[in-house]
Amino acid sequence: MSQDTGMLGGKLFEYIDELLGKMRTTIIAFIVVFFGLFIIGPVPFKLDGITLYYPFPSFYGSFSVHILELMKTYLVPHRMTLIQVAPFDVVISVVYVSLAISISFIIPILAFQFINFSKTALYPKERRIVTLSIFPILVLFVVGVLFALKLILPLLFHFIYIFTTVVGVAPFLGVAQFVSIVVLITAGMGAVFETPVIVFSLSYIGLVPPSTWFKNWRYAIIGAFFIALLISPGATGGIMETTIAVIIIGLYFSGALLARWVLSKKIQVEQKPTIS
Repeated sequence: MSQDTGMLGGKLFEYIDELLGKMRTTIIAFIVVFFGLFIIGPVPFKLDGITLYYPFPSFYGSFSVHILELMKTYLVPHRMTLIQVAPFDVVISVVYVSLAISISFIIPILAFQFINFSKTALYPKERRIVTLSIFPILVLFVVGVLFALKLILPLLFHFIYIFTTVVGVAPFLGVAQFVSIVVLITAGMGAVFETPVIVFSLSYIGLVPPSTWFKNWRYAIIGAFFIALLISPGATGGIMETTIAVIIIGLYFSGALLARWVLSKKIQVEQKPTIS
């Protein structure tokens, strides 16, 4: 007599095993990148008068330590001092930097593997839009991170510095809080810049008509300010929150306008009579 394992005991566990098998490469890549950043650093050497580097184990001069130094150099105002508040703040900050970069590195691999895994459950139209969205997703994420590093974060720390000096407080900033703010805002802005892709994709595959995005603009604005409050450190009196919310709203409507334009062109092509 055969035993019926049912859906939970049969296909579901097969799918889970298949997904875990595909993620094995991603997990290994994450571990390699994390420890490579955390315990390996660049060592300079001269070759025909040209300075080159080779990787070598170095806990105190690892890649993450150098990245933290670059963050301090380019983001912290010159007269503001970065300090260690708790005994292990610097170590925790270096670990945080390693984690953030490792996760950013494996996200494209994880997305590609998830898309391959889910293709069998998608219609051909959905597969096409998912495949074509990989490149803009990566590009927009990088643009969002660069936007945060070049504009949002320098303005934020400059505002904090000016405000502390105006009220007569010494301009010190804890290193752990500094790294947390940088990682939170860069990751948040990278995710926020995916808004046009999400809006366009949902309309292109027919789940959400473009008109729906415009009809519900009030909810979009409320959601934009809510997300901005989550991303922002909440130390600028609403200036940074409003700026981020305006950016989200602009990205939201740009995706909706693009979806409406593309779908209208598609309808025109489909309705155009063919010459036999």
